[in-house]
Amino acid sequence: MKDKNKERKDQRITIRLTCAELEALERKIAEAGYKTTGAFIRDFVATLKPKVKVSGDVVLIARELMSLSALVNASAAKSELVKKIKEIDRINTGGVL
Repeated sequence: MKDKNKERKDQRITIRLTCAELEALERKIAEAGYKTTGAFIRDFVATLKPKVKVSGDVVLIARELMSLSALVNASAAKSELVKKIKEIDRINTGGVL
């Protein structure tokens, strides 16, 4: 099996950057001691663990759970709590408020 660094790099991608983004990229490449942009980006892609983006539904459910928590803390009636739980369930299963 060939060494990964010796494999032919025959795939190409194109990205568009603003002047400020390009300057930031060039600074990071220089600070990291890379000679080529391609090598820097390949290593970055291979080692990066991207932050998982939170979907709008998760944010909405979190907001509703905080609201439910406030109702519990306020000793709300059982019917109010059940209603809030049903709303959260509807959001969780793809429904809307």
